[in-house]
Amino acid sequence: MEGVVMGDKMMREADRLLAQIGRADSMIVAVKAGARADGFVLGLETAGALRVGDAERLYIIFEAALDERLKSLAPL
Repeated sequence: MEGVVMGDKMMREADRLLAQIGRADSMIVAVKAGARADGFVLGLETAGALRVGDAERLYIIFEAALDERLKSLAPL
């Protein structure tokens, strides 16, 4: 989460959500975890709890993690 400025509690939650994406054992579980992460960022963005650009950085971080997890779960 380099470059993203958030409070400690928000950072712990973001790390937890990122870990959930990484631990997903199916594509469905991964997509659900990604949706929760998007909702988390949307909530912070809506509440004005993030600096300009930090919301976009978080979306990119979560999306990249989800893409990577989905690729690793895809059948060959």
